[in-house]
Amino acid sequence: MRKTILVWAVALCFMLSLGGCGKKESEYTNMADQTSENEVLKELESCGITQEQTERVKKWITDFNATAQNFSFPEGFGKLPEEGVDYSGVMLNDSAEAYSYLQWLNCRLTAFFLLKDQISTAGTGNDADVWLMFDVEAIDTVPEYQMSEEERTDFVRLYNQVSVEDADTLEDQKERIEEAWEKRAVEITGDKLSLICVYLHSPEDKVRFVGHTGILAETKNGLLFVEKYGPMAPFQATRFQSRDELKEYLLARKDLYGDATELAPIVTENGEVME
Repeated sequence: MRKTILVWAVALCFMLSLGGCGKKESEYTNMADQTSENEVLKELESCGITQEQTERVKKWITDFNATAQNFSFPEGFGKLPEEGVDYSGVMLNDSAEAYSYLQWLNCRLTAFFLLKDQISTAGTGNDADVWLMFDVEAIDTVPEYQMSEEERTDFVRLYNQVSVEDADTLEDQKERIEEAWEKRAVEITGDKLSLICVYLHSPEDKVRFVGHTGILAETKNGLLFVEKYGPMAPFQATRFQSRDELKEYLLARKDLYGDATELAPIVTENGEVME
């Protein structure tokens, strides 16, 4: 009888393996210790990101974790909670020297500085875009975010809002985003790096804008998603088993949803909608 039960249990686990039996769980780190920080940055370098760029972001990570208060960052990689990590208690010490530049740092600046050597754009950009107001001010006034004029133009074109006027359905708005990337001739070189963008809806302005973004790297250890979780939230690197898991993780963020007038967030990889 016991042998029969064991056989059925093994068979059931095998049949359900694609549904999660024995499935490896997603793991994350805030790179608060040198080992995990070096591990993540070395993996990004192995995918094509330059050491110059990883060294820059390494300083930002170190400064942020040293300046953050009221939060205990775990060491190494740990299991990603199903509901995500709650960073609402994180506060930055505004008397710290690094605070003067960290208060400006967000997901868009972080992703761009990591990937800027792989990004090219064309056409015109609108640096008066209200959704990029603080980003552009940071680039123009904060030494840590200085970049060339060409890079500044690429940044603006990359993250400019997308008009969704007369596009009232989710499908129509997805098409508008993909068309905008084509019109701006955005290209990201290399086959191991992607820019993931979450476009949020502003019905009043009739636009979609990049409310969150991060870098996806195809490493020898699988998919690695690196992000600055929020302006006052830490850096996070997460290992996913599939792009579906990544999309599910992003769409589960409650802070990416507004009121009932807004259509659902749209997730893209290098300008193509992730279905």
